[in-house]
Amino acid sequence: MKIGALIVLYQPDKEMIGKVIDCLLQQVDEICVVDNSDYDNSTLIPASKDKIQYIFMNGNKGIAAAQNRAIGYFIKQNFDYIISCDQDTLIDNTTISKLTQTMLDLQQAGVKVAAVAPIGIDYYSHQPLTYRIAKIRSRQIAGHNLLEVTHTMNSMSLIPISVFKDVGDMEEDLFIDAVDCEWCWRARDKANALSFYDTHIFMEHALGIATRKVAGIHSIHITPAFRMYYQYRNYLWLMRRHYTPKKWVMLNGIKYIVKIFFYTIKGPQRRSYCNQILKGIKDGIKGK
Repeated sequence: MKIGALIVLYQPDKEMIGKVIDCLLQQVDEICVVDNSDYDNSTLIPASKDKIQYIFMNGNKGIAAAQNRAIGYFIKQNFDYIISCDQDTLIDNTTISKLTQTMLDLQQAGVKVAAVAPIGIDYYSHQPLTYRIAKIRSRQIAGHNLLEVTHTMNSMSLIPISVFKDVGDMEEDLFIDAVDCEWCWRARDKANALSFYDTHIFMEHALGIATRKVAGIHSIHITPAFRMYYQYRNYLWLMRRHYTPKKWVMLNGIKYIVKIFFYTIKGPQRRSYCNQILKGIKDGIKGK
């Protein structure tokens, strides 16, 4: 059994990416680093010719395009599983072996799996993420306590290579936001492949660059202004598809309305954020 790790870089921190790679090298057979940065970062990658493949994309082509390059590489090398990792996600030295065991037990129990991932602990609040938008139900299968969800987050999702043959690659037109969501929904729709979080496996994860409370109720994860364009455009694109969960459409619709008020009244760099939101809405309506 061969497991490959996929890391997508974008203007990475030298110290952090070294830690991430060192952590993964102990747990996988090979790492494919795909770099969306404006400049070549190959000098930041530890020297390990047999275990690290570096691909420079010559600029930001989007997370989906970068993921597809790594997925294609691992398919050609006859790997069995791929695990995707953010450039700033650190895990302990048993995380991937635990995820792999959960995956194998689910498959042995006859479950077709799209992805298995750990529960994220929010970097800013230090609380477990709730996954209320994605959650379908709690399940116990083969001795594992699981959340069955409509989708898992990209970071630390373990995926069988074979599922890509049934479902296809990541959707590159989405560029960055909701790429992981759309693929998992498509996997459920086309291949009846299910996605899970194992509630006994954890990782620390940062959503955005900060978290703010609105009216003491809604938590908003602050992301760079350019992300607003893709969030609103992709939301309007995806809400029209038959396999997009209605719960995702409803709850994200509420969230994006709240975000409009937050960024126009209290948010940082209000002009920049509002311009990106309006442009995303315009192109989303046009289907552009």
